Amino acid sequence: MHCLEQSVRMRVFFILIAVLCCTLSAASVLGDLKPSDGGAPVFQIFAGSAGKGGKIDISGRQPLLVVSAVSNIQESKDRKAVRLTMTRSDAKQFADITRQHANDLLILESNGKVLEAMRVTSTVSDGVLAFESPDDAAMVDYLRKRFRLK
Repeated sequence: MHCLEQSVRMRVFFILIAVLCCTLSAASVLGDLKPSDGGAPVFQIFAGSAGKGGKIDISGRQPLLVVSAVSNIQESKDRKAVRLTMTRSDAKQFADITRQHANDLLILESNGKVLEAMRVTSTVSDGVLAFESPDDAAMVDYLRKRFRLK
């Protein structure tokens, strides 16, 4: 009876280990989402300000953060909003950026085009950015195309 009990415990242990390994490998494979076109980063984030006539100039500046992949991206049922969750490391860095740039403009840019200018009103510690049309229509359309959201 003792050997049978020990054998059952060993089987349960090995099954649990196998499930854990499968879960971890799936998380590492599925964890980061990259744009379907595999091209440029999702976007770069710059500190910015509006110049004369409200024109934004980031030429010659280094990005504060380059976002190449995201942890999650979802489109609302009405297709008017997109919610993007940064990877854990980007979210941590973005929290530091929003803490350091309180009340400043952050510019989201890709391929030389300004997609979004956002005023930092508080620290964003969870790495979640929500974009909603019509105010953020350019960003919503851009993300929809890059990630082939349906």
